Amino acid sequence: MLWSIVIPVKGSIGKSRLDAGDARAALAVAFARDTIAAARATASVDRLVVVTCDAQVTEGLAGIEVVDDPSAGLRSAILAGTAVLDPAAPVAVVLGDLPALTPAELEAALELAGREARSYVPDALTTGTTLLAARRADALRPHFGPGSAELHRRAGHVELPVASESGLRVDVDELADLHIAVDLGVGEYTRAVLRDAAIAA
Repeated sequence: MLWSIVIPVKGSIGKSRLDAGDARAALAVAFARDTIAAARATASVDRLVVVTCDAQVTEGLAGIEVVDDPSAGLRSAILAGTAVLDPAAPVAVVLGDLPALTPAELEAALELAGREARSYVPDALTTGTTLLAARRADALRPHFGPGSAELHRRAGHVELPVASESGLRVDVDELADLHIAVDLGVGEYTRAVLRDAAIAA
C-alpha cells in the first residue's frame, strides 16, 4: 500500500513552550525538516504534502509538495493538505515535531495502519496524537488539541501498537521532551542546531 503523508508545520513561530532561548525558532524548523526527511525516506510514502507558511521549513528539499497554511489552526492546515489528495488514497497526518523519527519506524506504523480503516498513534504521554491515518483520505477524522488521543478513539480511529520508545511517539514541546529525543537519536537538522546552541549536549 502506498501512502500520502500530510505534515502540518507552523515553523519558526511554533514551539512556544520550548525553553531553548534564541535557539527555539531554529529548533522548531529543524524538528520539521527532520520529520520531513524521515517521511521522504520511507518506502511506502508516495506523496508528501507539507502545509506551512514558513519557507525555511521546505527550503532546498526535493520530493515534496507545499501547500500554504491557512493559519486557522491545526485542523484547518490538515484539511488544506488533504484537499489536494485523491479522496480514495490512503493518507496519514504526521505532526512536524518528531526529530527522532526514523523511516523504519514510520514504515512499520504505516504497515499497521493499512490493516485498519482509521487509526492513530498516541504520543509518549498517551494523551496526544502524533500520527493519524485512514485507508481513504475522505475517512480521516482529525480532532487534534488537548486530549486528542481519546477524541480520535471516539471518532473511530484504532490505536496502533507502536512501542513507547519509538521516535514516532516523541513529539517535542518542552526541553524535557528534547532530551528524550536526543537520547533516542535526532536527525541531522536538529543535531546541527543543538551543536551550535550547545543544548542537550
